Parts: sequence; C-alpha cells; structure tokens
Amino acid sequence: MALAYLSGFCRKLKFLNLCGCVQAATDRALKAIGFNCNQLQSLNLGWCDHVGDEGVKSLAYGCPDLRALDLCGCLLITDESVIALAKNCLHLRSLDLYYCQNITDRAMYSLAQSRVKKKHETWDSSKTKYEDVGLTNLNISQCTALTPPAVQALCDSFPALHTCPGRHSLIISGCLNLTSVHCACAVQAHRAASVLPHLAH
Repeated sequence: MALAYLSGFCRKLKFLNLCGCVQAATDRALKAIGFNCNQLQSLNLGWCDHVGDEGVKSLAYGCPDLRALDLCGCLLITDESVIALAKNCLHLRSLDLYYCQNITDRAMYSLAQSRVKKKHETWDSSKTKYEDVGLTNLNISQCTALTPPAVQALCDSFPALHTCPGRHSLIISGCLNLTSVHCACAVQAHRAASVLPHLAH
C-alpha cells in the first residue's frame, strides 16, 4: 500500500530496487507503478515472490522505456509476463529470470520475435536511427523447461548475448539440456577452425 501511494508522488522515477521487499512488492503496487511512473528504466524485483503476471504486465504496458528488469526468484510469473515485456518494452537490455521455472519456450520465441518488430520500426527523419541493440544480458539459469531450439533462436536474434568464455551475458547454468546453445562468435570460431586445415594444404 505504501509503495502504491508513493508512486503517485514519484512520477519521474527512473530507478527502483525492491530486491527482497516481499511485503512491498505486490501486483497491486506494480500496477500503481505502471500507471504512475512511465519513465521507469530499471527495476529490481529479485526474490519478491508475491509478484505475478498481473503486476509485471502492468509494468510492461505502463513503462515502455524499461531497460533492466530483475525477476529472479519470482516463482509466480509465467510466459505471459515475458511476452508482455517483449511486445511493449522494446528498449529492454537486461532481463533476469533466474529460477523462474514456469517460463517456457513461448517466452523465448516472443523475445526473439521482438527483434523482428524492432527492425520494422520507422526512422525518425529529424533524429538518429532507432536504437537497435536489443538484449545484451539475459539470465535464464534454472529455467529447466526451456529447450535448445528456442534459446538458440533467441541467441541468433540478439548477437550481443554471449555464451563464450569471458563474455557470458547469456547465463544458462543449471540448464543441462541447453549445453548445445552457442552464441554467434562461438559459431564463427568453430567455422574458422574448420577452415584452417584446408588453407594449410
């Protein structure tokens, strides 16, 4: 209740950390934030296990400029939350879904499709080209329902997501069925290695 009340007076809020604030971070509070704080860019809801799809969808609809969202340990959320984010938050760069075990391939394909949507955005003749970076950090550790084709499609859509050593920005630990997923630079390195023996002849 306090957070919902406060959001009405902080309409220019851009950054908010509610990690572990279980009692404060409820769907009702998130609906108020989505309604009042449309300039919000970064929100940490880690381990707020009362957060569900209704709250996250309200954020997605009301905060289109969201760049970073941490939902780790939010066990109630499903694909519906991620789909809403993919459709409405086209500036999203960092998404943490650690241990969100209700997330399935539908969510991954929706995120991958958001890249296609961005490529069809029109140019603003008076400004620079529409920013087209997309996701640069994604944590799907312990999301054990995901399959390699869906995560690979996401990786292919967002070249900034890396699985290679030293550049881990796609974190898949605890998902043993995703070991075949590789980022673009890992694939290029494999191709280069296969070409070298032929050049030696």
